[in-house]
Amino acid sequence: MTDDQVDDLADFLENGIYDPAFVHYDPSSPTKMFELTPADVLYSVYRPDLAARGAIDGRPASGKPQNNDDALSRRDMGLEFLNVTSRVNIALINAGRDHDDGRGGQERRVYRITNTGTSPVDTHLLVIARGLSFQVELTNASGRTSTGDPYVRVFLPNGVLAPGQSIDVALEFRRHAQSPPVSFTLALLSGQGNP
Repeated sequence: MTDDQVDDLADFLENGIYDPAFVHYDPSSPTKMFELTPADVLYSVYRPDLAARGAIDGRPASGKPQNNDDALSRRDMGLEFLNVTSRVNIALINAGRDHDDGRGGQERRVYRITNTGTSPVDTHLLVIARGLSFQVELTNASGRTSTGDPYVRVFLPNGVLAPGQSIDVALEFRRHAQSPPVSFTLALLSGQGNP
């Protein structure tokens, strides 16, 4: 690079990326932001016509992430999920059952999830109990998938489960009277929002 190019680059780094309009939203500033402003994505207030057509407040009208459309950004926004079941080892390390008094009972299972892949598992980890009988309730569920399966959301330490790292996850069940044994298949998704 020439000396002038180095000076231009240094000037950009020192001044250009710290433009106040880029850093924060000031509704009284005449300078347009590089980012979308709240007025640009608050459809329910500023564009009810788009809100009526399904535009979601806080997201660009395209429904895609604001800054880039890579897989991690889509997962961070809850737009998609990555199935990481094949990248981990799931081992049952503890199972306990309370006495069944004829009205049902409780059961707790602790699983150790180890990243056996070569890349980190990032974002949130959703542990889904697929195929669980409707007579058995996952009492510590964070929610249900669009297909009705309960899941537990696990916040990974530092946002990642690095290769070789493990995390323990407890699933707690309540069996209703005369319910079948607790039976399900575990599936793991990486992503935010509700699957």
